[in-house]
Amino acid sequence: MIAYETVPSEGRPWLTLVHGFSQNRHYFEPALPHLAGKVQLLLVDLRGHGESAGLPGPFGIEEYADDLEQVLAAEGVERTHYWATHTGTAVGLVLALRQPELFGRLVLEGAVLPGFPMPRTSELQARASGVARSHGVPAALEDWFEHADWFAEMNDHPLETNASGQRQLVNEFSGSPWLSDLAPRPVTDVRSRLAEIHGRTLIYNGAVDLEEFEQGAAILEVELPNAERIVIPGAGGFPLWEKPNTVIPAVVKFLER
Repeated sequence: MIAYETVPSEGRPWLTLVHGFSQNRHYFEPALPHLAGKVQLLLVDLRGHGESAGLPGPFGIEEYADDLEQVLAAEGVERTHYWATHTGTAVGLVLALRQPELFGRLVLEGAVLPGFPMPRTSELQARASGVARSHGVPAALEDWFEHADWFAEMNDHPLETNASGQRQLVNEFSGSPWLSDLAPRPVTDVRSRLAEIHGRTLIYNGAVDLEEFEQGAAILEVELPNAERIVIPGAGGFPLWEKPNTVIPAVVKFLER
């Protein structure tokens, strides 16, 4: 089973927090003090990440969803709100179709929409995999942080966005998904089934996010039955990390409504 931790708060609803590719559950640390006492927290490390780094592949959205499903069942979570970034958003959308009764509200940062082509993301993943295989994971991590578009705002404004903290988080990534030859299962075509997801959803992006993430967010805003969207000024691919004082109050307000 993947590594995870819980932060109990008796009588409060659950909130599951799921990080993005090359990160781990500590991505959400800026938000934790603001959530204390309001919700019960479940934080996971996806397969190949954080304390789940030693688990074997395949490393795909469906496999990540399987792992999260197992953790939720083990903890007896029958219903949870859900806050995720990047890869974690795709996992949540897949699970929301598998078990619609499981989710309350969804909060999606830099959403990855299965079924919507993301050529730049695929190109950057292929580049990182090639560097990891030819020059090793540390070299791939260096290249990843310097050249992946979603880190551009941090690289351009390192002090204002706590880039060093995010870089430290990325440096903890095992890189095992880049080295794996095991093919993941085909992912659910979520886009064709968005009308089946009826829970209220908050979608947010940085104002200078990668174009294909902005396009995916625009589709979700229109095609999800109960969605709203905000754009975070001065933020790029990871607004929670870059602009926590703007993002956290907006998410807490959304969850409390």
